[in-house]
Amino acid sequence: MADCNVDVILKNIFDSKDSNNWTPSDKIPLVIKEIEEIKNDINSFLSNSDYDIATILKEGSEIYADSKALVEEMELCRQEIEQETMAEILKSIEKHDQLVKELQSVNFAIDIVYDVTQCGKYVKEFDEGREAQSFTRAIEAVYDLVQYVEMPVEGFKYLELYTNTKNTAQLILNNLLHDLYAEWDRLVNYIVRTGPRKTIITITLNLEDTIIVNDVLNALDRSKKLTEKVSEFAQFLLKDVITPIINNDCTVYAETEVLMTVTVNHKQNFKPPYDAVIANLRLLFHYLSNKLNVEFNGVNTIMKMVGQEICHAFRDVLVKDCLIDTIPNNINELQSYGRITSEIQDFQLFLTLVKFFPDEKLSILNYINDIDVLFASKSCQYFLETARAIMFKDLSISMSIGVENIPEANVEPKATFDAHVEGALKILDETIPRSLFYFPRCMISKTTQELLDLVYMMMEQAVQCSDVVSKKLYNTTRLVFELYDAVVPYHHENYLQTIPQYVALFHNNCMYLAHNLQTFGDKWLILMEGRELDYPISFVDLVQKLRDLGYKHLTLHMQQQRKQILDNIRSSDLNCIVVKDVLSDNAEAAVRQCLRQLQLLKNVWIGVFPGNVFTRLMATLVNMFFDELIHRVCTVEDISMEMATQLTEIYTLVVQKAPQLFQDSSDIDNHVKSWMKLQELIFVLGGSLKDIEKHWMDGVGPLAVHFRTEELRSLIKALFQNTQFRANLLSKIK
Repeated sequence: MADCNVDVILKNIFDSKDSNNWTPSDKIPLVIKEIEEIKNDINSFLSNSDYDIATILKEGSEIYADSKALVEEMELCRQEIEQETMAEILKSIEKHDQLVKELQSVNFAIDIVYDVTQCGKYVKEFDEGREAQSFTRAIEAVYDLVQYVEMPVEGFKYLELYTNTKNTAQLILNNLLHDLYAEWDRLVNYIVRTGPRKTIITITLNLEDTIIVNDVLNALDRSKKLTEKVSEFAQFLLKDVITPIINNDCTVYAETEVLMTVTVNHKQNFKPPYDAVIANLRLLFHYLSNKLNVEFNGVNTIMKMVGQEICHAFRDVLVKDCLIDTIPNNINELQSYGRITSEIQDFQLFLTLVKFFPDEKLSILNYINDIDVLFASKSCQYFLETARAIMFKDLSISMSIGVENIPEANVEPKATFDAHVEGALKILDETIPRSLFYFPRCMISKTTQELLDLVYMMMEQAVQCSDVVSKKLYNTTRLVFELYDAVVPYHHENYLQTIPQYVALFHNNCMYLAHNLQTFGDKWLILMEGRELDYPISFVDLVQKLRDLGYKHLTLHMQQQRKQILDNIRSSDLNCIVVKDVLSDNAEAAVRQCLRQLQLLKNVWIGVFPGNVFTRLMATLVNMFFDELIHRVCTVEDISMEMATQLTEIYTLVVQKAPQLFQDSSDIDNHVKSWMKLQELIFVLGGSLKDIEKHWMDGVGPLAVHFRTEELRSLIKALFQNTQFRANLLSKIK
């Protein structure tokens, strides 16, 4: 049968040429015709089909009839069930619910009776335990009873019997625990009596391997209170016995088999040696082992429980407060440290044998794994503490150091080098002064040399140590010099502000340390030759820092000396020449005081500073003193004859005394710039106009060299009256 496309058929029918003028009656015949053709096609298709359509339709009709009969039969069954069977089912359900309620009531009563019976059973067991004088049986019964009444069945807790039983059980348990605690205190007793000079600790242990002791221990264990009591005793041992033995002078003595006395003597700044600590701990643990290794529950002992509680804390305290201190601070003692570790290992074995240490080999010697780090820290701490102690010492205890004169270059046969190398060596020889390698003769504090000896010792030790220790020592050596910068000026501050000798020695100390640091890094590198270093070694950056430190305090002291000189002058009549005709005695007294001050500085500084440094410092102060004296006169507008005479006498005294302030009297000519100017000022004060004219010599004489034109003209106007001769002289001085 060909496919029938309804849309195509309809389109063919209605889409004709006269599609716009058709009526339904026109199209109906066409539609009917198409339907008939389709029917014929269907009949033709069915007749040619492989299936027996008629038979299929017949069978379908029969199945429909059977199904309809079955549905009617099922409906009849449903009606019969609803009317008869459901009534019987409802009666059965009602009877079942009644039986369930009766069963629940019976079970409820049985549970309550069972709980009452169990409580009675536990009470009976408790009575039997007390009659047998067994704490263990009694505590087990009461403990079980207390736990049982904590989870009662429904209904039991509403009975008056439940409340009475629960209260009675708790009361009995509390009384039993009180008796057990009393027994424990009898077995394990300790008293601490603290006094101002010593603390006495007595420990009494009556633990024996007897039935009574085992009964008490098992009862405490069953009530879960043994761990609490043992922990309390273990913490007492750690805090009040073991820690004082490790940190104080102690006497451990077993008075009897059950009594031990530990006497802790209170001594300030005392640290017991490690061997004394180990000896005392051996006595303590031997006593504890004899009394606490009592087995209960077949395997456990009090000693093991004490060890489990505090063994790790004990090890940490022993290592931190005692054994760490045994690590030496020098390489020679470190090499023989094996003897100490052997003793510690023996002590560790002893602690294992007495069952204080567990079987997993808890080691005291774990700190040895970091021996290099610990040794580095210990030695560095020792060196820093030693250096700090040296820095606190008196600076005035001094010693001579350095050379008087730089030795001449030794004539040695020259090796043959390449022309470029020889040229470089020549430039180096011409550039670097020989004074770089020599320190001038002066005085330094002995503590400075002591400090240098210490850092040289640190350097020598670093060379013999591992890279970790060596690096740590190098950094510590640098830290020593930084510590010097921080500690010495602060600790000796008062002396540096008031005592010139201290300032001089401190300045020299800084210069001497800086001088040594210039080559200290090279010496270190030479000794470390052959080792691969991952850090640079140099101390050159500290050189200028130390020099600046010395300069700073010397400069401050020089300013203080200058201020004293200026204050002396400015507090006298020399500061008010303009308002006086005659100077009082305080002017000469002020000048003499300044000279005495400078003389005192000479007496203190000469021989302490290097010669050239002393000369420069003294020249600086003297020149400032002269400048102030000259300034006092050159700024006055009018000076009387009497005052000029007084000034001449006072300044002449200065000229006579000043050369004595130097090692060589000629030093004043070479280093004091105002020396000749002061002498020329004295000449002007005591001379005539004619003498001044001769010294002026038309601008080429001594006065022209040392005085500015304005100064000289002002001085002449102040000293001499206005005459024609003065006017002529002033006209020449231009």
